[in-house]
Amino acid sequence: MSSFFKSYLVPFVFLLALLLQPQSITSSERATYVVPPNYAAVQATATFLGPLSNAQRTIHLLIRDSILTPLIGQEISAITFRLLTSASSNWPAADVTFTNYDIYLSPGVAPENRSFTFADNIAGPQKRVRSGPLTIPAGSFPFGGSPTSFGTDINFDSSYIYTGGHLLIEIRHTGFTGTSASVDAASTSSSGYGFLYSSCWAGNYTATTGGLQANFVVSRLNARDPVSVVNLTETASQFTLGQNYPNPFNPSTKIRFELPSTGAITGAATKLSVFNSLGQEVAVLVNRVLSPGSYEVSFDGAGLSSGVYYYRIQSGTYSDIKKMMLVK
Repeated sequence: MSSFFKSYLVPFVFLLALLLQPQSITSSERATYVVPPNYAAVQATATFLGPLSNAQRTIHLLIRDSILTPLIGQEISAITFRLLTSASSNWPAADVTFTNYDIYLSPGVAPENRSFTFADNIAGPQKRVRSGPLTIPAGSFPFGGSPTSFGTDINFDSSYIYTGGHLLIEIRHTGFTGTSASVDAASTSSSGYGFLYSSCWAGNYTATTGGLQANFVVSRLNARDPVSVVNLTETASQFTLGQNYPNPFNPSTKIRFELPSTGAITGAATKLSVFNSLGQEVAVLVNRVLSPGSYEVSFDGAGLSSGVYYYRIQSGTYSDIKKMMLVK
């Protein structure tokens, strides 16, 4: 291929492919999200002695993508659980400390394909979002009510940006000295178990095989936009995606875009994504419904290598893409 085609045709084909790529856009402004979502306001019907057990555990929670769409593009930063309605006091009675409480998030296999060999449930790169000791102060998990209130968040050391697909939450802990607490869970006979969600566990911190079927722990996830979206004005005359500035940049830059008050965007989410030169999505900056106006978003490329990147916006029927350069 001549140098002319390499310089002009290849980038054009890449840009065209991005613009024509099928989209799946959802929106969310939730601060918290309960999985399974049908148990957000009602107590489930089963129990599980796992996340708050005083003995070692490895636990897999497999969640189908269809019940996670409100989290697409969101940064998951914490998880927690809730006690049973039969609990008679707050838990724990005194502070307890796990020597190790590790949590990993990753793409997972579909819940119906769950394996008792733990590695077989992992369908993509795992990210360890927390590790090391975990101290739970006395009374962090309240009793009473139906459903019971969720306990204090177990915050992650680093967040996980969920970009879609089935999700796997892996919890490994070494237990603690003190009294365990059973938590609320959806039973293996519940209507969604095995398709929308499933779970397995083993009584070992480093288990690789020998898992057993488990009730699915009702969990609350904390989620937020990975970057702040600043509304500069509440009016705009046309769709616009501005050139990032500064450009080239190192490591951060700002991107402005405008959404008019007229156009096919009513109820549609606005998605702003960043792609590398191979067409792989490396960041989702915005993925939610926005009011008409002029916006500014910051992008931090500290974790990326130098090179050409593309950022694309889609809102309803409108789509545009621009190029930027990260130079370190």
